[in-house]
Order: sequence, then structure tokens, then C-alpha cells
Amino acid sequence: MAVEQTSTISWYLRMFSYLLMICGLFGLAVGGVVIYGAFADGASATGLPLSALVLGVAAAVANGITIAAGVLGRAASRNPGRAAALRSLALAGVVASVFGLGLCYATGGQLPTSLIFNLLLMAICVVIAGNLGKSAQ
Repeated sequence: MAVEQTSTISWYLRMFSYLLMICGLFGLAVGGVVIYGAFADGASATGLPLSALVLGVAAAVANGITIAAGVLGRAASRNPGRAAALRSLALAGVVASVFGLGLCYATGGQLPTSLIFNLLLMAICVVIAGNLGKSAQ
């Protein structure tokens, strides 16, 4: 029964890893566009719009971790011994998302939906990696 449960969790992790990679790539592209827009607006105005720059950098960092979690999740779906590393990386993604949300709030910007969605994805990844680690033992 433990083998069947591990294979089911591995399948879910594999599919979720593909979702993480796709969402991470999309979010990274959006973060790059926001950073470019912050510098383009800053060049025409007197100062650099800080909230847009912070949003872009936070989105790029958090989504970079999301891509890494997707790649590591794909590897962990084939080798459940890597579940602990995936869980640690997903926790880093949660921290990066919360830190980015805090910075966006502190600079006077709105709370971006992309970082909230990334926080949700990383929290789900923590749960899946934890379940895979428990079933592999």
C-alpha cells in the first residue's frame, strides 16, 4: 500500500512541478516587464517609481524560486529522497513571497495578486513535498 500511495503522490508532484515551471516562467516575464516599466517611467519623470521597482524585483526573485522548485519537484517525483530539499526550497519560496508582499506594502504599492498566487503555490508545494517525504519513509 505504501508503494501505491508513493506513486500517486509522485504523479501529483510531477504534474504540479510542470504547473510551477509554467507559472514561474510567466511570472518571471511579468516581473521583467514591470522592472523595465519602472525604469522607463523613471527616465521620463524626476525619480524612479520605487513601488514598481520593488514589485518587479520581488516577483522576479519569488518566481525564480518557483521555477527552481518546479525543476527540483520533477526530480523529486522520480527520487523521493529529494523531498526534503524540495520542501526546504518551497519554504524559501513562501518566505520570499511574504517578504515581497511586505516590501510592496511598505513602499505604498498594492498587494500584487501574482505574489499572493505564488505564495499559494509554494504552500501547496510544501504540503506535497511533506507528504512525499512521509510516504517514502
